[in-house]
Amino acid sequence: MFDCEAGFFQYRKKHGQQQAVELVADINHYTRLYLPDERSKKKDTQADLLWKNCLFDHNEHFIELSNMGEEDRSLALMLSALFVALLCLSVFAAIFLTAHFGFDAAYLLFLSSFAGFSLWLNYMLWPLQYAPNYFTHLRARYRFNRTTRKVYVLRPARYGGNVVLDWDRVQAHVNWCAPREMTYDDLRDPVAREARQNNGGGQFGMRGLVLYWPPLDAEDKSRKGEEVLWVGPKLAGENLWQYIRTFMEEGFDKVPAPNEYEWLRKGFSTPSQHLEEVQMRSFRVHDLLTGRKEPSVSTQVGFLSSVLWAPLHCLSERLCTWPTFPEEWNSDCGQKRRESGIGPEEPLRWSCEARK
Repeated sequence: MFDCEAGFFQYRKKHGQQQAVELVADINHYTRLYLPDERSKKKDTQADLLWKNCLFDHNEHFIELSNMGEEDRSLALMLSALFVALLCLSVFAAIFLTAHFGFDAAYLLFLSSFAGFSLWLNYMLWPLQYAPNYFTHLRARYRFNRTTRKVYVLRPARYGGNVVLDWDRVQAHVNWCAPREMTYDDLRDPVAREARQNNGGGQFGMRGLVLYWPPLDAEDKSRKGEEVLWVGPKLAGENLWQYIRTFMEEGFDKVPAPNEYEWLRKGFSTPSQHLEEVQMRSFRVHDLLTGRKEPSVSTQVGFLSSVLWAPLHCLSERLCTWPTFPEEWNSDCGQKRRESGIGPEEPLRWSCEARK
């Protein structure tokens, strides 16, 4: 899913790149940005995935992550189906009434108006509801390769397309929150900026880690080289940034190995896989951390409330395609990796010389 990216590019289309970066991505004069060589001095913000499902791959050469929002895919499909059903219902009703009761101008006028409204609603929802979620890439893929000192990005063309970025230019915004009702003029208001942080991304928790590459030339009005990536799941922040930074700057052995709950599945999932790996993951982690040997009542209730969403999620996945890295990039350092499955993948170490 590409909800954050869609919001950014829609705003950029109306207001330009600079305003989109400063408001939507929250990269502005007031934002504290971290550089790759900055270690955290706080004990509670060390390199750690914090039991969040973050990683596609993890080896001595690169780690691979994705973007946020995947957990909302089934809800998005249900809402999309509802909006499309409104349009279909109005068309079928007009055909049925005309066939069985003959032509009636009042009925047809009403149904035509309803169909027009439904068509307009679906048209308006396309850029923010349909386009980010269907008939596009299943997930963004970000390979942070410490051997080549590059970040390899796979994403749909409408959201910037595939790109290879220099790691040494990156800057991290570890407390990003969705702007919600905030406007560009509100950026100068300290009360509005504080409210944005306190709101925490709204009821859907749209907050996390943003990585930013500034323009190659600060005087370039076209802002060539400027890139924004939403990295990791919702609620990720400085701990995830420190994990990425430590891996890239200090090495594979300097970050904790991911546990079984910190992996993401490559490719498509079945309903049972999605149920266990995504829907039930937080309940399983809670039971594990609290020392329960049997599923808690909350876990059992969570299972019953989640089991109906899993088939919807998997259906919506099949409306997308799984992106793969171009071979000419050599982003895998010469060791072809699988394109489906979850968990550790051998080998974890192999010899490779960075291409110049």
